[in-house]
Amino acid sequence: MTRSGRDPAFPASLRAWRQVRRYAVPRGWIERAAERRLAGDWRGACAAANVDVAFDPADAGREFGAEVRARLEDDLRHLVPDLLHWHLPRDVTGHGGATSLTSGFRAVLGRYGTGRRGPDPVLGVAAPPSPSAPQRLTLEFGTAVRERADWSGVPYLFDDRHHRALLGHYGGDVRAPFFAADGTPRDPADLPASEPDAGDRAARGEWSALLAERPDGGDEAVAAAYAAAGIGVIVEERPGGRPTERQTWSRLALLAGCAPMLAHQIERVAGDGPASLSIRLPGHGFGLHVEAGGRHRRPLMWVAPREESMRRRSSPGCWHALPDLALLRAGLVAPDELHPLVRSALFPAYPAPDRPSGPPLAEPPPPVRVRCRGEWHTVRSAGGGLEIPHGAEERRREQALGAFGGTVNGCFVAHRSWTAGTGWLPRALRAHRREVFLRAAHGDTDGVLRLLDAGLDPGVRDGRRWTLLHALHTMDHEVLLPRLLDEGLDVDATEQDGCTPLLLAVLNHGSPAVVRALLDAGASTDAPGGAARPAGRPRTLATAIKRAKRDDLEFLL
Repeated sequence: MTRSGRDPAFPASLRAWRQVRRYAVPRGWIERAAERRLAGDWRGACAAANVDVAFDPADAGREFGAEVRARLEDDLRHLVPDLLHWHLPRDVTGHGGATSLTSGFRAVLGRYGTGRRGPDPVLGVAAPPSPSAPQRLTLEFGTAVRERADWSGVPYLFDDRHHRALLGHYGGDVRAPFFAADGTPRDPADLPASEPDAGDRAARGEWSALLAERPDGGDEAVAAAYAAAGIGVIVEERPGGRPTERQTWSRLALLAGCAPMLAHQIERVAGDGPASLSIRLPGHGFGLHVEAGGRHRRPLMWVAPREESMRRRSSPGCWHALPDLALLRAGLVAPDELHPLVRSALFPAYPAPDRPSGPPLAEPPPPVRVRCRGEWHTVRSAGGGLEIPHGAEERRREQALGAFGGTVNGCFVAHRSWTAGTGWLPRALRAHRREVFLRAAHGDTDGVLRLLDAGLDPGVRDGRRWTLLHALHTMDHEVLLPRLLDEGLDVDATEQDGCTPLLLAVLNHGSPAVVRALLDAGASTDAPGGAARPAGRPRTLATAIKRAKRDDLEFLL
């Protein structure tokens, strides 16, 4: 870690990546998907981990032959859909913003040569079309699958037969850099103070990272960090090239802490021949295109500064930095909070846990103290609402006082803000409310239900004035919609821009099933009027369908 406490490759702050690891792949997905996968039910595993399957292996067999079908089904039995979710790139802003899957990202997971003329079929995965869409993946198969990144050479990111090779990805061998094989952090005094032996891969990874993190470094320190990982760097300046050589070195500096990981990928892709890599830097609006390998004695990274080469969206290899080792070094996650297959890969001697492991389960917040009328009162989220130590008469008096412009006291302000979505809330309650809607955004229906069972007010609104019905399109509506309606939520409630749950489901790529369910629940097809709605917002269901280009909803027109 640098003196600022941030990893250079993750400038959006590791705390944002901790948020990803906490909410994006819920423990319930991991446990149910593992149960189905180990039972041989690959379709059930995909369903448990929010992965849709857009093909039938039987059709693949009829089109491409029995051998292709057998290979495909074998790969699908070993696919870990929740691990795929875990490793796919995400758009992380680092300012309390989105932690969604990178919109439109596509990767090839497997290639199936047939020996026939024409293109070979591939198994691919597609991320959602927008950050606000349900965080579901789609598995595709065939010759028409659109390709962007090739992950067929990194099966340890999604296949249970290869997951232990993830240790090599992080620059390790028998242990991960900066850790013992049992997950214990290494004492700083034991870290290398000079260049280690070439055969000690983990120590060389440590040395490379330490060089990259030197606050007094420069281009020489950056080059030394890559050299320690076994990579030579050449930056070629061309007249009028964009970015400039200076900008390119700045970008290389951000990536230098991940040099051991990059070296591992170069070795896998290049082998003894030349290779190309598209490198994506998390939290940045740019990438790097790298030519590696060839006739050189060691992996060589030749960075092309031409803008057109950086805009390439597909190449034989595509690599992005993974955050788990940096999170562990910073103490922002514990080994038991990692995906179990990631933990077992990084720490092969880790003691068998005596309890279920994975991202933390949803839990209600502890009581919060609020300054009210010169005293400290206890407020808690429980009993289906926000409990405050005031009777009905006091509440009516404060409500009347507020209606006439008087000053409303602390407990009553918190109580009003909880269901209004605007106004002051204690920090702990703001964090809890944010957790509720983050779990909803990532499709953690079980987590939201667990909080409701623990006494969460179903009418809570977030800062956008969304209710849980506005987030329904991201979750399992069959389970959640009846409960929310029974709790009295308004199916036509509006958020800050005047949109109802139905219009948001249409605009944000909610499934036809959730749109139909809201209509069956009595949702209006017209948006409420009023000045609160921005001029660009659709006024009717038909307008929303056309605006979102929803070909799958044309039957409603």
